[in-house]
Amino acid sequence: MGQYIVHSTLRPLGTQVMNQTGGHSYLSDEPAVAQGTDAGPNPVQYLLGAVGSCMSVTARNIENEEDNLTIKKFKVDVYGETTQYPDGSSKVTDMKIKLTAETNLSAEDHQFFMNEVVRKCTVHASLVGSIPMTIEFA
Repeated sequence: MGQYIVHSTLRPLGTQVMNQTGGHSYLSDEPAVAQGTDAGPNPVQYLLGAVGSCMSVTARNIENEEDNLTIKKFKVDVYGETTQYPDGSSKVTDMKIKLTAETNLSAEDHQFFMNEVVRKCTVHASLVGSIPMTIEFA
């Protein structure tokens, strides 16, 4: 079991937010059309990146556990769509996730590996049921 803490502080410029966790700091912002300064990815882009990053890390973790697996290429493209509601709120209402990988495995074992990446990904598992998602294996 892991515990994570991120401290987020709104900066005095536009919609910039400084996030700090462990020894890392990273900026989030909104584009200029949304009253931001476009100094960093927006929160939805970070969410999509979290899915792709978690799947990639999960793939590496599986590779490190399996003696007969070599990942030659692993790439995740995550597409998100938001919906704006009349009350001014918005929500991510659709995600499309495309996983592209090359391994040394047979076709059957490769498919099992890809399914395990999705199954073991913490961020994906946390979002299942909250956001409709389609996953494509390329």
